[in-house]
Amino acid sequence: MSSEPAGQETSKTPLQRVRRTSGVLVDEDRLSRFLWNTNRLYCKSRHRFVWEASDPIPPKGPAILVCNHRSSVDPFILAATTRRVISYLVAQEYCGIPGFRWFLDWMRCVPVRRDRQDVGAVRRSLAELKKGRLLCIFPEGGISRGFDNPHLGMGYLSLRSGAPVIPAFVSGTPTSDSVWKAMFMRSRSRVTFGDILRPPLGRPGRIDRDQLVDWTDHLMKSVSNLSASEA
Repeated sequence: MSSEPAGQETSKTPLQRVRRTSGVLVDEDRLSRFLWNTNRLYCKSRHRFVWEASDPIPPKGPAILVCNHRSSVDPFILAATTRRVISYLVAQEYCGIPGFRWFLDWMRCVPVRRDRQDVGAVRRSLAELKKGRLLCIFPEGGISRGFDNPHLGMGYLSLRSGAPVIPAFVSGTPTSDSVWKAMFMRSRSRVTFGDILRPPLGRPGRIDRDQLVDWTDHLMKSVSNLSASEA
């Protein structure tokens, strides 16, 4: 039996003691609001980002945001468009950056290996969706790699969870060989959202590969079509 007084949380880390109860909305606690407002100010001042319209993202429930990826600034710009907390699927190596891991944990991001065989990341993503969270996937698998060889995991997560998909296209964010240099470059950034896409119904417990490929291709074309509206 523990000797700690009732209600005392000495065994918890500082992050666990201040973490949101659900982590779905930025308005759930003061720290989340502070981080969101700070990011919004950064996006407006450094990247001249202006977002006045209401976003099409459902206010609650599981959802998947699918977007092109042209800059390390993209996640910050996307986060400034909605008052929902976005959990990103991020390359595993970024989780080892000192001080950055805390921020990724706060958003409940999912680390992913780049070899496309990360079953554990798929399971963690499905678990976050089951909790009603908003996941963001950059299906190119890296910055400006194009849409010719997308990750099928994007379509799988939607089909398996039944979560709707919101296509998005980021333009104007700064490009640089250095992740950190792009963070401080000035730009004029913009986000365009597409219509919400609902996954097709299939046989329970089974996802055919043809269905998976077709659905993934449909999602990628929806993102690509948004680029035409930016031209």
